[in-house]
Amino acid sequence: MVEKHKFLVYRNSGNGKSHYDKFEFPVSKGMSILDALFYIQDYFDSTLAFRYACRGAICGSCGMTIDKVPLLACRTQVSTVKIAKKPINLPEFKFGDHPDWDPDTEILVEPLPNMTVLKDLVVDMKPFWKFYREIEPFFERELNDIAPESTQSPSQMKKIERLVYCILCGLCWACPVSNKNPKYLGPAQLAKAERFISDSRISNEKQRSILSRVLKDDAVPACEKFFVCNRICPKGVMPGTAIKDIRDKNISER
Repeated sequence: MVEKHKFLVYRNSGNGKSHYDKFEFPVSKGMSILDALFYIQDYFDSTLAFRYACRGAICGSCGMTIDKVPLLACRTQVSTVKIAKKPINLPEFKFGDHPDWDPDTEILVEPLPNMTVLKDLVVDMKPFWKFYREIEPFFERELNDIAPESTQSPSQMKKIERLVYCILCGLCWACPVSNKNPKYLGPAQLAKAERFISDSRISNEKQRSILSRVLKDDAVPACEKFFVCNRICPKGVMPGTAIKDIRDKNISER
């Protein structure tokens, strides 16, 4: 007998009004939340909007809130939602009144927190990318076509390896600071800043340029050390630790 699961999905047409729709359907073995959303779209409501791309937990497009936890829909199995260990001390994410949600039997699917909803599970990522560009996440070097163009020792790479894994999914914007301060640069952005600041191939001039941005009041100093970003990052980047590292470096260099 095929097991059925119940879903409660946030809906918003973008006009400021929201509601929740309920769905129940058979779930196949290995079905992810993203697969479930495709099923809803195919068999119940073709207007359901959500983002996806790689389906392999690499692009970060399918970030959303599942049972009040920001997760990647493509790597979250329907069968494990109710039994998976949840991060502790997460803030309360409210998107609207969800009538009669039974957390024991219904999977609640909502958009990412602290972002404007464009439609259903699709949020406006423009502020995210605006702040990302501000930390200058790129190299500025003269092109050298003689191999190798640049070298880096294993120990130098090890310093930034964890930070390189960031896929810019936006889950870390669940941070309470992002909720109350729309000008806060954001955990992902500051983690990327530390990735470039600590890269042995970056020039001192570029390092100073990035530091001048992330040491402003709406960046590193604004972090209140909730470390929600560390607990929900799907790639173990630990943005909160990266922010602490930038702060510690600045203090030691004064």
